[in-house]
Amino acid sequence: MVVSIFVNTFAFNLNKFAMNEINRIKVVLVEQKKTGRWLAEQLGVSVTTTSRWCSNATQPDLQTLNKIAELLKVSIHDLIK
Repeated sequence: MVVSIFVNTFAFNLNKFAMNEINRIKVVLVEQKKTGRWLAEQLGVSVTTTSRWCSNATQPDLQTLNKIAELLKVSIHDLIK
């Protein structure tokens, strides 16, 4: 039982670490002096959605990530860490 709890806790913490900074959307926006609000308007999504992407709380789907890359004139690779 103790081993199971340890494994579950380890997996949870590893997942949190791995998900912590998957994308670099916020970094690229700052480099280009653009805001999450600007990105939301360009994509037709809520500011809350872009905020979650920028904080890495959630991730955009691949189609949206491609649109973001096009808007920011960078490669998808530049948006992913």
